[in-house]
Amino acid sequence: MMEAVQKEKRPAYIDIAVGLNISSFRDFATSPLIYSGKPIYTALSHIDMDEKRESHFTLSYSFGKYQSDVNQHTSESKVNTFGFNYLELFQLKQTSNSKLNVKIGGQLNATANHRENSELFNNSEGLDIIATLFGSARVTLNLSRSKGKTRKCKQTLTYTMNIGVVNSSFRNGFAYTSPSTPLNNDDFFAGYEWQLFKGFRLDSALDYTVFLYNKNALQVSYSWDAYRTAGHHDNFEMTAHILNLSLLFGLQ
Repeated sequence: MMEAVQKEKRPAYIDIAVGLNISSFRDFATSPLIYSGKPIYTALSHIDMDEKRESHFTLSYSFGKYQSDVNQHTSESKVNTFGFNYLELFQLKQTSNSKLNVKIGGQLNATANHRENSELFNNSEGLDIIATLFGSARVTLNLSRSKGKTRKCKQTLTYTMNIGVVNSSFRNGFAYTSPSTPLNNDDFFAGYEWQLFKGFRLDSALDYTVFLYNKNALQVSYSWDAYRTAGHHDNFEMTAHILNLSLLFGLQ
């Protein structure tokens, strides 16, 4: 009788991240001014990963104030950004070895921006949803040294590039003023519509990770994200530089 071979499980982690979202945006539907800020960034992830495959499920939240200074006048916008992200990567065996691991795959991301600016009066509140399907590639360099009597903790340097393949957005028309209120039909999303296969998005990330002997890990990350919705005179643009520190708690 042949013994059943138990499938080896990938190491799993809960990732808690905190940092700064140094970013700026411009919404041509309400104002051509550029608003800049440094809101707080937080994220919670579940990660399964080994040399051959990795899966990431992430929920993120960023909140803070953005300002635009023009002719000694300051305009302020309160912004809340919610993010959902699912990433799946597979090893490219032909180009991988013990020191350099290359993976390719895809990523699904949905980002919602909620903005409040009282100076815009009837257009003071804006909400946009940006959904993107990325093609993804990740290169991981193993920085660990196994030679000598003392073996140090595993250290890796990882670079990830994500290119938007299918870009879409759920957004109102030229202005956020809705005709629903005067008609006694309070529908915030009146006039909103999906724009599919339109827009642009590109992001990347650089991660330095130290895997500890207690199966946990520490990670320092820098990520960059830029996107633009569809449109010529009413599009929304945002660029973000995120610096964060992560604690990865091993689940196995």
